[in-house]
Order: sequence, then C-alpha cells, then structure tokens
Amino acid sequence: MNNIKLEKTFQIFLSVIFTILIYSATTKTAIAQFLFEEPSRRFENLRAISYSNITVGVSGKLALCSHTEKGSITLDVRGGVEPYSFRWNTNQTTKDRTNLFAGTYTVVITDAAGTRYVENIVVQPPFPLILNSIETRDVSCSSNSNGYAKIGVKIGRGEGYTNKWSNGLVNVWEADQLKAGAYSVTVLDKFSCDVTVSFEIKSASEGLQVTDQLTDISCSGKNDGSVNLTVNGGVAPYIYSWSNGSTLNNITALKAGLYEVRITDQKGCSLTSSYLIREAVYLEINESISQPTCINSQNGGVDLVVKGGKAPYTYLWNTGATSSNLSNLGPGAYTLKVTDASGCFVEREYNITSAEAIEIRLTQKEDASCQKATGSAFIVVSGADANYRITWSDSVSGIAKRDDLLPGNYTVSAKNTSGCEVFTTFEIKTATEISARIESMLDVNCAVGSVTGVAWVSIQGGKEPYTIAWESGEKEKQEINFFQSGILKVLIKDALGCTVEVESKVDFPSQSTQGGRLDFNYRKLEITNDPEVQVKQDVIFESVISDEFIAWEWAFGDGNISKEKDPIHKFEAAGEFEVILTAYDIFGCSSTESNRIQVSNPTQLVTVPNAFSPNGDGLNDIFIPKIKAVSSFSMDIFNTWGELIYSTIGAESRGWDGTHQGQAISAGNYLYRINYSSIDGKAFEKTGGITLIR
Repeated sequence: MNNIKLEKTFQIFLSVIFTILIYSATTKTAIAQFLFEEPSRRFENLRAISYSNITVGVSGKLALCSHTEKGSITLDVRGGVEPYSFRWNTNQTTKDRTNLFAGTYTVVITDAAGTRYVENIVVQPPFPLILNSIETRDVSCSSNSNGYAKIGVKIGRGEGYTNKWSNGLVNVWEADQLKAGAYSVTVLDKFSCDVTVSFEIKSASEGLQVTDQLTDISCSGKNDGSVNLTVNGGVAPYIYSWSNGSTLNNITALKAGLYEVRITDQKGCSLTSSYLIREAVYLEINESISQPTCINSQNGGVDLVVKGGKAPYTYLWNTGATSSNLSNLGPGAYTLKVTDASGCFVEREYNITSAEAIEIRLTQKEDASCQKATGSAFIVVSGADANYRITWSDSVSGIAKRDDLLPGNYTVSAKNTSGCEVFTTFEIKTATEISARIESMLDVNCAVGSVTGVAWVSIQGGKEPYTIAWESGEKEKQEINFFQSGILKVLIKDALGCTVEVESKVDFPSQSTQGGRLDFNYRKLEITNDPEVQVKQDVIFESVISDEFIAWEWAFGDGNISKEKDPIHKFEAAGEFEVILTAYDIFGCSSTESNRIQVSNPTQLVTVPNAFSPNGDGLNDIFIPKIKAVSSFSMDIFNTWGELIYSTIGAESRGWDGTHQGQAISAGNYLYRINYSSIDGKAFEKTGGITLIR
C-alpha cells in the first residue's frame, strides 16, 4: 500500500513540474501581450464574455508521447451566427492548430453577431509510461498449454490503459493457457502513447511428439484399415489408451471410423489425438460410345471416365490394349477390366455396331462465264434408303440439281438416318476473271504548298483491250486527277464483254501548313534566383506548334534528340548549343525553328550581409544572402537568448523582414544559421551575426 501511495505521489510531482515549466513560458507571453496592447484593446479583452448558444468540440493530438512530437488542435464550432473569427493567446487567427508544444492554448471565438466564446485547451506534456515486472509461469510440458503471465502499469497518466498481446489477446492483464514460446505485449495509455515489453514462457520438460501412418480401407466391404504411431519426447515407456480398447501403439484390422488415443509418459505429460479411417470409394465407370459412321468404317470408339477406388488405375481390354480409351474400332464386342491401386476391380463389355452404306456422285456439271450465275450441277445418292438429306456448302439443302451457280468451289454432303455421311467436292470454273483496283496518292509541292490528287486503276485478268469509263466523265484514261474528298468509281469492260465496276474512297486535305506557327521557349525546371543555365540542370523546352503539324523532333546541339512536344533536357557539358525544333505535317513537309542556349559550369556562391534596415524605403529592407549554384537552402534566425524567431526553406525564399509573428521587433543584434548543399551534393553550414537597424 505504501509503495502505491509513493508511486501516485511521484506521478503528481512529475505532472506539476512539467506543467510549471511549460505554463511559465506561456504566462510570460500572455503578460507581455497584455502590457503592450492598446488600452481600448485591453478593455475589450476584459469585457464580460457571452457564450450564448455556441458550442465547441475539441479533438486532435492533445498529449505528447515524447519531446520530439508535436500536438494539434481541431475545433468543431456550432451554434451562433456564422462566419466565426478566431484569436489565440499566441496571436494566431486560424481555426485549427498544428505543430504545438505542450501547454495551455486559449482561443476566443467570435461569431458574426459579436457573441464571444472562450475555450482553454491543454496539450499534455510527455509523461513516462513504466510497467511492473512481468510475472510468468512456465508450462509443465512443451506440448501443454498451461503457461501464465501477468502485466501491470507502475507509472502512467492514470486509468484508461489498453493492451495488445502478440498472440491476439486484447485488454487482458493476466493470461493463462499459454503455450511455450516468445511473447510481447504493447500497453497504451488514454492518449495512445505506448510501451512494449517481451518475455518467454519456457517448458519444464520436453513434450510428446507423435508421427502417424494411416491406412484406409482398400476395397469396399473390407476391414483392413490400420494406424501406426511413433512417439518421441517425454519419458518412456508410454501408455496408450485407444477408444476401441486397444493399449498398443499400432492398431490393425480396422473398419472405417474415427479412433481416438491418449498417450501418457512416465512424468504424467499426455497428448490426445484422433485418426479417421476412410471407407474405400466404389469404382465407377462412365463411358461414351461412338459408332462407325458408315458400313465397314473403322472409326468407332469407347471413351471412359473412372471414379472412386484408389488411383492409379490399370486397364486391360480383350484386344490387349491397356489404355483407358479405344479408337478406330470396327463392329464387334469389346470387354474391359479396370483395377485400382488396392487391387479392387470391375469388368464391362461394350458392343460396336455397323451403319448403313451410302454413296454420293456428281453426274452432271456445267461451268459459268464472266463471273455470272450460269453454272449447273446434278448430284445422285445411292446405297441408302429414301431417308437421307442433301446439304450444299452455300447453305442450300434438300435438292439434288442446281442451276444458276456462280463460279467457285462447292461441297455437297448426304447424310442418312443412321448418321452415315459422305461428301463430294467440285469446282464451277469460269473464263479468266477480270478484276480491278483503284489506287490513289497525293502529289504535294512543299515549296509552294500545293496538293494534287492522282488516282489510277489497276486491271488484272480478262481479255484486252479494255474500255474504261470513270463516273466523273473521263473515258479511256487509266489515270485521272482529283481535288476533293469523295468516292471514285470506274467501269471496266474486256474484249469478251465481261465487266467489273470498282470504287474507292479518297481523301483530300482541306488546309495547308503554309504559314503554320512554330516557335519555342526554354526555362530551367527548378526555379532559382540564378537565371543562367548550368551544366546538369533540367531545362524544359516549351513549344508553340500549330495544329497542322502532326509530328516534331528536337535536336539539342549536343548529339541528343527528342520526339516529345515539351521535352526536358540536361546538358552534360558547358558551351553554346543551337537547339532546333523541326515539325512535320501530314504530307511530310517540314518547318524548323532554332534558338541558341548558353550553358555554364556552376560556380558556387553564398554571400551573407551583416546588417539590414527594414524601414520600407525599398533599400536593404530584407535580410537574405546572395546564393548561386546551390541545390538546397535553409535559414534560421535567433535572438540573443537563442530563441528561434524566423525560419525559411528554399532558394527562392523572400527572406526575413524583421518581424516575428506579424509584429516588428526591436533593433539590435541577432544570429543566423544557414544550411545549403552544392550542386554535387556536399552539405555546408554558415553561422554569424546580423544587425537590425531601424
């Protein structure tokens, strides 16, 4: 009891010390603000505060777990008349706050009607979270689960602790039924600050390990199952107690079922296991029989799917075959014996029967002329009953004689009611076919920007001479010109009177790229106060390209090229380079634009002034060093007490204007610390003094 009182007294003492240290700094700031405010403002702050129906919800990180963390405050304001204005005791006017040290933060919230609401919010300082020594109890045997562990909080912020165990337990302070092994526990206080401890549950003695070998029932109806056990660990000899009454480690002649055993060694450590002996699955055969398609055909077959038993299976046919499936079979009886890996077997017989004979012949054929439908053919089917069906390859069926056939290959089939099907194939020929194709091109003069369409007809086959008639009116011309998009048609007739008409769609451009705009600018991708382009700096080239151009290419003058529209390039050496942009239109005509770019080797420079006068005259109003060839830059300003009053990052920083938190500070001496990196990645630091003159 005395130890508990001392721990609580120590907790209260630590909390008071942290609060005094942080609140003292906050109080000094508040007093200073009060003394330097105007009298009317001081009076306004002392006026009675009306809360009306304004409500404020506070959330965020309101406690620090370590001195490196920062807190945050998020406000949920409701009621009153929107919009609201906010003023904190640190002169901030934002609704929410971040990057906060421990301490008390006061905010005055004013709605649009002038109603004011004051909220005091405490960001708790870091507080130690210390656990009691862990109490553990080892397991009696490594195979048992009777280990025990207990954890507790010795020093912390108070009630509201939670915990998570590595084995999945949550918010448990005493755990039993633990197995031997390593564990860890994470304890969290009410502000989610945490600490993790690890421990090990050991074994008083080695546990029992069992390996087994099971044999299931080999064939349906037999009782030949068995369980063979091998036991290691513990202290031999072992005692076996089976659910079927046996006291041996191996049991045999078993029927299908579940068998349980309890194994106990000479120290009393025990292990219980159960084993399932499965019944054999009856062999089942599913077959698919294919009969021969025609008489005397040898294309019958038997396909089998075997299930059950114990794989693999063996097959033995009366033909001597040992495969599961038979093919290329003629009429006859086929017997099979299927045996599984346990010696169980089943026998089957399958009958293959013959189909009716059928014959198909082409008895008459006449060819066509000029690709016209003037051909004919006659089919005769014999050797089958009247129930057969004729089918032509052009989807005509049910008739044996065809007229008005076009030139081409034809296949005719005849199929009877037994599924026997025969085929014949023949060709309806024609005189040499006449064919034609319209081809076109655009004749472009890039120099003057003119375009002429040229189309011509290519003719194959038929018999010369040909007559040519274009739909546009030109006759006996194999080549014509066109000047607009559209459809070109032409009719060709050979000396035999066979004709062919072809057409083709042609495109003609509606505009020219003559006078199309082409220009480009360049700038450094990384913004710095140094306008020169230096070696190994990313430079972006920004193009101005008219829509008439469809492709472009950059040549940077250093042997590198790019086909991007706005490429980013890095020059590897100093010098003057001519950058050329070439653009191409749909006709392959090109235009170019060039600029020269000077690339310099970087010269590192950091020059720091020793004084500045922020009096608004436009001269020396800002304290900022002159930098060149610097890849990174940061600057901190401190007063003579070492307090940070200004900080900035980036080469384009505006610099310090002599204010702190929006207020001008007094003239005097201040300290600076500058960190920067050179282009090649080396880090540097400069420190010194600066005089502020007013």
